[in-house]
Amino acid sequence: MHSFSEELKNGRLLLDGSMGALLSSMGKKSDHPELFNITEPEVIRGIHESYIKAGANVVITDSLGATPLRLRRSDLKDRAAELTEAAVKNARAAAGDRALVALDIGPSGEFMQPSGQYTLKEMMDSFSVCAEAGAKAGADFILLETMTDVSECRAACLAARKTNLPIAASFTFENGRTLTGSSPECAALTLAAAGACAVGVNCSTGPEQMLAPLAAMRKVTPLPVIVQPNAGLPEIDDDGNAHYRFTPEDMLPHMKAILDAGAAAIGGCCGTTPAHIALFSSLDLSSPAEPAWDGTKYICSARAYVSLDEALENAAETDDIEDLYDLEDEAAAILNLTGTDADEVADLLIEAQMATNLPLIFRCSDESVLEEALINYPGVAAVYAPEACAKVCDKYGAYRIG
Repeated sequence: MHSFSEELKNGRLLLDGSMGALLSSMGKKSDHPELFNITEPEVIRGIHESYIKAGANVVITDSLGATPLRLRRSDLKDRAAELTEAAVKNARAAAGDRALVALDIGPSGEFMQPSGQYTLKEMMDSFSVCAEAGAKAGADFILLETMTDVSECRAACLAARKTNLPIAASFTFENGRTLTGSSPECAALTLAAAGACAVGVNCSTGPEQMLAPLAAMRKVTPLPVIVQPNAGLPEIDDDGNAHYRFTPEDMLPHMKAILDAGAAAIGGCCGTTPAHIALFSSLDLSSPAEPAWDGTKYICSARAYVSLDEALENAAETDDIEDLYDLEDEAAAILNLTGTDADEVADLLIEAQMATNLPLIFRCSDESVLEEALINYPGVAAVYAPEACAKVCDKYGAYRIG
């Protein structure tokens, strides 16, 4: 097969379905199913094989919760690289050259500052362990999946960029927002600027709820959008087993609607099985999705987005964070970083996030200060900066205003 990006140009990709549903049906339950990659590798390879036989041309590794921060709760954090490497090798052994292997990296279960205790560096260090181990083991691309916080997903993307593998970033939404309040538009814009080559939506509820975030993401970015719905919300029986109401036949028309709405790749999440994927493979996947983005440039914070033109026309400028609390009718805020030391910027950006949801525009002529501002800003910024700062603006997807 070609690379992930090339395959998306040639047609729609079909990702596999749930790993947990099949493991559970076999009576294999664990707080850390990633351990099965080592204790029962033949079972994991068999699941991958069943999805490939069903028609999937992307298999997703059994490594969703293998980050050190996630594993630390069970004193397994030192095994993160080992588990990730085993997961990729199992998927690769099953896939051969018949399917792409997506290194699955999920949320840490922790929160970054200012909502939580973890710094950007701590988050990036945790995600780097898995990204580097998976790349070394032979993954074709990295899938940041079931993400609930834009800041955390962005940290994972920045860490994964160091592997030079393509990165897709997929979020889960409830009532149109992530757990920490971001819209699909903000999620897509932020991760595109961070270096993702595809964005997406997965898990959430059922397939009917995927159309709105799909349309929202396609409106603001030309990137391909991946859609992997659950087979509905689970119903738990008296024995603690989850049952999902969407049969393969129930989901099929919804998946066709998702393709018709412009999804570049489809697959399944919780509750979907090889039988679901086999039916999905009967859909027409031959033509690539055409972008819906009209070329409008946007900037955003983690919780609000606005066109670049509107932001520049209606922005208030300050060099005092306290002033940000009073902004109401403005489209964006210009934060003047002149005279700020580079080692002060991270704390300044945390304060700014607590003070306003408005997208930020920076005024800065010092490249080292601007680098700190852009790496710590969980959104897409515009920057009033000289030509000498163009490279750092490009590095973080910011718009430089001369």
